[in-house]
Amino acid sequence: MRDVLAAPGTGRVVAAFPTCLYADVGGRLVAVEAGGGLRLPCSVLLAAPPAAGALAGVRVGDPVTAAPDGAPGLRLGGLTVPVGRWWRPATPRGARPLGRAAAPAGLAGPVLDLLGRGSGLTPEGDDLLAGALVGLAGRPDLRDSLAAAVLAEAPRRTGWLSAQLLEHAAHGRAVPALVAVADAVNGHGDDGALARALPRLLAVGHTSGRALARGLLLAADTVAGGRPMRPPGEEAA
Repeated sequence: MRDVLAAPGTGRVVAAFPTCLYADVGGRLVAVEAGGGLRLPCSVLLAAPPAAGALAGVRVGDPVTAAPDGAPGLRLGGLTVPVGRWWRPATPRGARPLGRAAAPAGLAGPVLDLLGRGSGLTPEGDDLLAGALVGLAGRPDLRDSLAAAVLAEAPRRTGWLSAQLLEHAAHGRAVPALVAVADAVNGHGDDGALARALPRLLAVGHTSGRALARGLLLAADTVAGGRPMRPPGEEAA
């Protein structure tokens, strides 16, 4: 998020919760997370729990200014958050850069029907696709065509915030809980890595953790079969 936070820009708060704020800054999603948050790849992480009522004082629709007074950071309503240091979002081991691929016509049907399916800021169908994209981060031959289809269709099939997070997932960037399970599924770590990582992923959100995990399973099945991903319930031809 360096290019967003270090350059002058404006926007507005699009969602506000006691421990997390979401803002649209020049068309980019920025999350401001209090201590113990999910650590989304587009987050500004507060170094310590904010003073009582600091985040609660920011409302949906409040103006946002990037790089206030010329310094990297954000001003949201009456809250100013300067950047103390930069951090790199979590990605699976062996993740490869996203390449340019055409979206096969077949992917525009049943797989992309998952986009926007469900309720909430990140519908279950979107979470499943995000899990699959992160699970395939090390296999561009299997991921890039799916990513191209998701990136092309997400802006018109799901909400803006969820589409932004799907773009991060297409590049392999995700919350550490998801990346840890993806690494364990792909054989990185000791024999107990999956058992330790999975409960943290399943605890994410109300339904997001389970949907993300299901997406990882679809990715693992895709890698094992060496074939394009099929949506849940679709039978092999």
